[in-house]
Amino acid sequence: MNVIIIAAVAVAIIAVSLMMNISKPKSSDDDMAEYSKSKWDKKEFSKPSLKKGFQEEASVKCMVANATCSRLKYMDFKGDIYDVKYDGKNVNIERETDKDDTLKDYKIEKAYMQGGFSLIEGNETAERINNFNQNMKHIRIYDKDDNEYKSITFKQGINDFVDIKTLDELCDFLKKELPQGGIILDKLVKIGFGKRNLWTTFSYDYGDGRSKVIKKDDTLKFEDLFERWE
Repeated sequence: MNVIIIAAVAVAIIAVSLMMNISKPKSSDDDMAEYSKSKWDKKEFSKPSLKKGFQEEASVKCMVANATCSRLKYMDFKGDIYDVKYDGKNVNIERETDKDDTLKDYKIEKAYMQGGFSLIEGNETAERINNFNQNMKHIRIYDKDDNEYKSITFKQGINDFVDIKTLDELCDFLKKELPQGGIILDKLVKIGFGKRNLWTTFSYDYGDGRSKVIKKDDTLKFEDLFERWE
């Protein structure tokens, strides 16, 4: 009799456990697992970003794609690949359908808030990254208060800058958090715009005693950091 009771209790416990697993809501870990089983090769795609970091990831990579003349792709958890378009204000994720080749548009806020991104180099990407390295080291911002030119890293509160070689390294650099809050990209979107220094002057310091003014009474935009100013 005791054996029968024990067996019945064991069966009941197993049944309850199965029901709990079935009714358990899907977690972000489950989403990650589903993503990893996708039929597409994801080596070139970034890992899925959860809601907290999705928009930051999209914003950084959209701006990098534009500035470096590279292309940005997005893959959802179904394995569908989309082109990402950015006009400086709005981000659209687009895919041509198999049926009528019309574009299926998604606003960034409605793109399931999770997915993987991939930056694909263009013919000018390497040159643009090299320009960025040179500009970060040689461009100086005129500080009206101190009446002298200062480096971008010093003026914008960014730690020591090290040459960047790849798109991934560039994105990692731009996403670094600053002690005063925000990320590095926030400090590079528009340079030279402040409460007191509304407009300022920028020069290119060659490091050998020579320098030249590249912008006067103006601001420096993120895209400008990838142009050749030397």
